[in-house]
Amino acid sequence: MYTTAGERLGRYPCSVSLTGGQFVVGLVVAVPEASGMIAEHLDDYDALLLHLLAADLLRFTVTAWENGDRDLASRSLAFVDLALREGDEQVVNAICVSFVENVGAGAGETPAFIASWPVALAAELASQRVG
Repeated sequence: MYTTAGERLGRYPCSVSLTGGQFVVGLVVAVPEASGMIAEHLDDYDALLLHLLAADLLRFTVTAWENGDRDLASRSLAFVDLALREGDEQVVNAICVSFVENVGAGAGETPAFIASWPVALAAELASQRVG
């Protein structure tokens, strides 16, 4: 039985993991359009709260999808997928709980949007829905 998303996705326990701070820096590099959302998050909370940021990122990505900006949505999803595979325990937990677990409940979180998810995100969603 797997104990973490990283193990389910085949990450080696000795690999270097993406920390919360690295997640933010990587997100800005991969999705520069998310900079405003990140700045607002840090202004609102005076700290990095990964679970809230992951939920904000889901809404940001859904909005891009709804607005027809498939490139922006795809880059966001690709980065979240990478972070799910390479993140440390806190990053993986935030993505699993605050990005993946509640998807499908909000406006715009359509089956077509969910079908566009990269492999690791789709596998995590499937594993949560089975278990």
